Amino acid sequence: MTMLQASDRQQITRRFEEGLDGDVTVRLFTQGLGGLFVPGRECQTCEPTRKLLQEVCDLSPRLHLEVIDFYKDRQAAEAAGVDRIPTIVIEGGGATGGRLRYYGMPSGIEFSVLLQAILNASKRDSGLKPETREELASLTENVHIQVFVTPTCPYCPGVAGAAHAMALESPRVRADVVEVQEFPQFARAYNVRSVPMTVINDKTVFTGAVNETGLLERILETVGMTARGEDAAPSPEDAHASPGRATSL
Repeated sequence: MTMLQASDRQQITRRFEEGLDGDVTVRLFTQGLGGLFVPGRECQTCEPTRKLLQEVCDLSPRLHLEVIDFYKDRQAAEAAGVDRIPTIVIEGGGATGGRLRYYGMPSGIEFSVLLQAILNASKRDSGLKPETREELASLTENVHIQVFVTPTCPYCPGVAGAAHAMALESPRVRADVVEVQEFPQFARAYNVRSVPMTVINDKTVFTGAVNETGLLERILETVGMTARGEDAAPSPEDAHASPGRATSL
């Protein structure tokens, strides 16, 4: 049974043919195939995620899937900072340094986040505004963004995509998109009641849709920096920078 419909494969193939400029490695940390599983280590979405990624990567010779057994190759998992499965790491020719991650199976609306991360990593282009790039270049400390999402949340892809774009742009930023229904322990730890919910460096927490400017503002606030030119009149887009609509769990 295939994961992608024929029409979906055709559309994705066209996007890859038009948008992939360089090779991308998709690394999946997962559970080993076959054999008996140790109680407590069952991963219901690991195999479907592997199948989905294999089908996606088969659509372009520029995409390379690397499957890593989380339990058998703990050294690789520890080196990558991976502590849960399934975890997807997007590597654009080494340019992303493993900073673009997706925890869980990118299904439903969130599938678009995976595709966009692959395309941007291939181009080595975040697509961010020049002023955002300038602010990120001025960061003096590391930033860890976690965006908690669900497959049916219409507001989640925008925040998740912005976080991934910032991780692609700056070597100081790492962005984790977490499918919260697959990791209930994180929902409890961070008291996630609606999505998208964003956590920055375990200090700044906010819920709801936010645009590129709004996310940048919260990054700078978290690290104690002030945006340059903040006294200037806000653009229409910036006027909607505060957290907006969310989906309750």
